[in-house]
Order: sequence, then C-alpha cells, then structure tokens
Amino acid sequence: MSRSPDSRLPGRAASASRFASTLRRLRWPVLIAWVLVLVVLYPLARGLSDATNGTAVANLPASAPSTRVVQLEQAPGQPDVDAAAVVFARRGGLTAADLTAVAAARGAVAGLSGHVHGLGAPGRAQRSADGQADEFTADVTAPGSGQTSTDTAAVQAIRQAVNGPASQAGDGLRVAVTGSAAVNADSGVSGSAQNALLLTALAIIMVILIAVYRSPLLWLLPLLGALGAIVVAEAAAHGLAGTGLTVSTLSSSILRVLVLGAATDYALLLIHRYREELRSHAATEDAMAAALRATLPTLLASAGTVTCAMICLLAAQSAALHGLGPVGAVSIAAALLAQVSLLPALLLIAGRAVFWPRIPRYLQQGREESRLWSGIGARVASRPVPVALAAVVLLGAAVAGLAALHIDNDPLAEVKGHPGSVTGAQLLTEHYGAGVSAPLAVLAPPNEAGAAAAAARATADVAAVVPGSPVGGYASYSVILSVPPYGASGSAAVVSLRSQLGRDAPGSLVGGDPAVQYDITRSADRDTLRLISLFLVVIGVIIALLLRAVVAPLVLIAATALSFAAAFGLSSVLWRYGFGYSGIESQLPMYIFIFLVALGVDYSIFMSARIREEAGQIGTRPGILRGLGVTGGVITAAGIVMAGTFAALARLPDVSVAEVGSAVALGVLLDTLLVRTVLVPASLLIIGEHAWWPARLAGRGRGQDRHRSAHDSRPAPAAEPGRWGR
Repeated sequence: MSRSPDSRLPGRAASASRFASTLRRLRWPVLIAWVLVLVVLYPLARGLSDATNGTAVANLPASAPSTRVVQLEQAPGQPDVDAAAVVFARRGGLTAADLTAVAAARGAVAGLSGHVHGLGAPGRAQRSADGQADEFTADVTAPGSGQTSTDTAAVQAIRQAVNGPASQAGDGLRVAVTGSAAVNADSGVSGSAQNALLLTALAIIMVILIAVYRSPLLWLLPLLGALGAIVVAEAAAHGLAGTGLTVSTLSSSILRVLVLGAATDYALLLIHRYREELRSHAATEDAMAAALRATLPTLLASAGTVTCAMICLLAAQSAALHGLGPVGAVSIAAALLAQVSLLPALLLIAGRAVFWPRIPRYLQQGREESRLWSGIGARVASRPVPVALAAVVLLGAAVAGLAALHIDNDPLAEVKGHPGSVTGAQLLTEHYGAGVSAPLAVLAPPNEAGAAAAAARATADVAAVVPGSPVGGYASYSVILSVPPYGASGSAAVVSLRSQLGRDAPGSLVGGDPAVQYDITRSADRDTLRLISLFLVVIGVIIALLLRAVVAPLVLIAATALSFAAAFGLSSVLWRYGFGYSGIESQLPMYIFIFLVALGVDYSIFMSARIREEAGQIGTRPGILRGLGVTGGVITAAGIVMAGTFAALARLPDVSVAEVGSAVALGVLLDTLLVRTVLVPASLLIIGEHAWWPARLAGRGRGQDRHRSAHDSRPAPAAEPGRWGR
C-alpha cells in the first residue's frame, strides 16, 4: 500500500495529525454539547406550529389593497375569527321534519357555546329563495397562532352535534358543515399530521440507507444527525417568527423534509469518503480527518450556494415567500452543522464496527467507481450528440405537460377529496348563489358610506350589498357576487368594484378573501419574474466562481431550467389526471422552482467539481467519464433520499403541501437520473475543453496526471468531489 499524500509532506502531515488528535479528544464533548443544546432548544422547536401563519393573508404583500382591510379587521390584540356554516338541503323542498331538525341542530350548537373553546353562539337560520335549503353560522375565535387547532376542535364538535337531529329527519336531507373554519379544519396540517410526516420520511430514509450501506447499524447515525438538525432548525424558525417574520404553514411543513433530505445528502457524501479513508488509515480519527478535509469544501460550497439562493427570497413581496428565505437558510445551515460535527463524533465513538457486516479494513482494496454509472458514461461517450438530443427531446415532451396546468386560488381547492367543507360549499352555491360563501368586504369612510353602498350596488356582477358593523372607523359592507368569487370572473368583479368605488367613493377599500386571492395572484406574478431571474443569476455566478469557468456553468444553468420545466410539466399532468386536484395555487410554482433549483445545485456541485478536478489531471473527456463514474452512485442515492422525503409530504391533507412534495420528488428523480448524470456529461463531452473557458485544463492536467502516476500509485478519492482543482 502506498503512502497517503499527506505522508509525503511533513507540514501537511503534522497538521493532519493535529486535526485527527483534536477530533479524537472532542468526540465525547461534541456529543454531550449537542445533547445539551437539543434539550434546551426542544421546547422552542416544539412550539413552531403555534407561531406559523396558515391564512391566505400570510401571502399578501404589504402594499396590496386588501392588506389594509385585513389590518383594520385584525387590529393588534384582536383574535382571528373564522365562520362555520351548517347547511341543510333537500331536493324538492324542506319538510316540517327537516325544519324541526334544523331548529334542534341549532339548539345543539348553541349548547356547545361556552363549552367548546372559541365557538360562539349560532346566528339565526336563513332560508334559501328556492325553499330547498336552510343554513346558520357560528363564529370560531382563537389567537392567530392557534386558529387551526381551534377550528378543528370546534368543527368536529359541530358535526357531531348536528348529526343526531339530522338523522331524525329521514333520508334525503343533506347536512354539511362548511365555511372558513371547516375548510381550515379539513385541510389544516395538525401536530399529529406533522409527526406522521416525520415518521414516514424517517422510514423512507432508513430503508434507503440500509439498502445503500447494507448495514443494520450505520443508517441510525445519519438519522440522529438529521433529527438534531431538525430541532435546531425549528427552534431557529420559531425565533425568526418571534421577530415578526412570517413563517407559513407550508414553510413549516417543508422545513422538516428539507432538513432531512439535505442532512442525509451531506451524510452520504461524508460517510462514503470516510469509508474509503478507513482503507488507507489504521486509526479511525486519521480517516475522519482525511474525510473531513476532502469533503468539507464541497459541503460548504453546496450549503453556501443553497443558502444564498434562499436569501434571494428576501426580495419577494409575498410575506410567506419573504419568510421562507431565512427559514430555508437556517434549515440548510442546521443540516450542515449537524453532519459535520455531530455525525463525525458519532462515527468516531462507534468505530469501524458501525459498518458491520462490511467493515472496511486497513490496507483493504476497494472499488471506487460505480459499475452502473461507468457503463452509462461509456455509452454516453460513444455517441454524445444523439444522447444529448434524445434527453432534450424527452424533457421537451415532459414540458408539454404544462398544458394541463391550471391556477386555482379557491380555498376549497386546498382540501383533498370531498369532505363536509367541500360538500357544504357546493350546497350553498347551488341554493344561495355563487358568491354567498365568499363575500367581498367594502370599508368606506363615514362621509362616503352612502356613496360606497350605491356604487357597489351599481357594479356589474354584484348580487347584494349588506351593511355590517363599523371597522376601525370605517363603515363596512358585505358585497355578495353573482359570479363565482374565484377565478377570472371573480377577479374581474374585484377590479370593477375597486374602479367604481375609486370614482364614486374615494378612500374606500375592497377586501375579503376573493380580493385577497386576487392580490396574491398579482404579487405572485411579479415575484415569479423577479425571483427566477435573480435565482439563476446568483447560482450561475457562484458555480462560475467555484469552477472558475464560464461555459460549464451556463450548461448547468440551462440544464437546471429545462429540468424544472420538465418536472413541472409532468407534475401538472400527475396532479390533474392522477390525483384529481382541481389546480394549483398561484404562488406554488415559485416554491417548486426554489426547491428544485436549490436542491439540484447540490448535485451540480458534487458532479461538476469532481469532473473539473479529474479534467485537470487526465484531460476533459476521460475526466468527465471518471467524474461520472465516481459521483454517479452518490448522486443517485442522494437524489432518491431527497425524493423520498419530499414524496412523504403527499400524505398531508393540504393539497398545496402535497403538490409541492410530489413535484419536488418527481423533479429530483428526473434531475438525478437523467439531467445531471446523462444530459450534462453528454453536453460537456460535445463542448470538450471549451467547457472550462477561460481556463485551459487539459494540457496542464496531462502533466499533473503523469506526475501523479510516477509518484503515487494510490487511487484518486472516491465518490464525491473532494478538492476543487488547482
């Protein structure tokens, strides 16, 4: 066995020895410190769900017209109020028994008031014009952070209370509980759902890690590091929410799988190199020192790139997207911190035995290249142009799936299946009109109150204008539309009403959920154009600095954009025809783009940095093939882990969360199995040495390769980009 490179350089060898000695001394103190930190931070992390904002208002920019209405309706210290609507309907008209059941049900709900937290007394029953339906409402009040749990408990109690009287009216009477409280209850992500998500993601990762390492013990250590990172990330996110940053329910749900996926990726890279170094070092601390010295630059570059990309979200107008940036940044930082401190300490404490039954022995030979990906690389190299064209055609066909994409900001579209909230809303629309379930709110200065009411009644597509209680010194009106309040017709009605009030009642404001959704859609369009451009520029610049090249980063960015479009197209088809979702909320494309691009950068860095290193030693063409052979296996394993953790989001009842999870899972698999490992190598093979312009690596690399061959028979490091080249 030849000596390691460090043994040939006295200064470097002494430094490595000191580093290894430090790692040996600190393994137990580091573990104890992490345990203490987790004990202290766990209560704060556990309280994150109470600090999240799951309302549509969280997505509003501060400058949106409907934001001012929300601020007036929800003055500081005022609790949030949702409505639960109980609707009864019978085709052909309500019978006397039905009306008796309505009265009994209303009495039962009134009896719950004061006993069920947050539930108010029900209002009087309202008969529909066709005589086939009757409904009454009750408010559900809670502090903003506890609205979801309060809504869920109240709606469950109401549904139980009305079932008894309704069953006594006989067959044919349809009863459902709907309203914003019921929608929130049916689609809300509860603490138990979050825990189920975590267990599902952990099970997926456990199975994949056991398959990768073929060890009944090793899989546990990366998961312990990931769980520690989750506690740190959630505590940090809770702290950010305490400073006034908006942490949406979607961001909170994604945080766990983001940390799990990123932490496992980092662990795969480190453990693979550590296992290789154990064959070259007798002492485990020496092997860990060598592994950290080789992989830490890559891990720092990868995490730093994703963090910079996340910070770009501070330019978003949407409060939720704006808040996602720091939340994502602390999530990645926590994942990196855990896997370069806690994981090495655990590995050193466990020793070589943790790899049982395939324990790497000192001076043991091992294969560093993946047979599968080396074979694929050879086939790609034999015909790079047809391979690249075929990959582009396949991805282009997937992009065509965007024709199935439909934007739908109706809150009911966030509810899976057809629970009571959906059924009840359909009954209200059928018997009371399209806009009754989601009225607009008009606030007018007192001296313009009459003019505002008249202007609203004169606006097209307005069915009724109902006076309400004063709000913040303004006169208030509830405006019921005659058209569906969401979609193109509802948006047009909002624009018309605002225009009419601007002329006839200056100073009046238009809010309500349809106006909120319209403003969210407009801000999402502006954020998408701004942030996508900013994301690609920032990531491109960082990769260019890391590779010290211009052409190769452009290839990677183009591949990233094509990969995202293809994944989004396939996901659109899956949502519409596979899952039966009615559409996607207007801000979700930006969420999906953020995660697909940011996570794809990891794999770009892992592979392209190793290719550049090899190209500088043996030339561009063989360097590409070798780089693919030694990184393909790690990238594939990391991609499958990331896809599995995001796919677990599909279990949650919120359609938006499920759509983000399924799209990212599909996109990561596409990126891992086709784009990074087939299209990018084929493109680089076609471009050749010009990929590294303005650098010229090939000529210098051949000399370096001869030098290494003459003086060092030890194989190059395996499975991940360790050094960045010269």
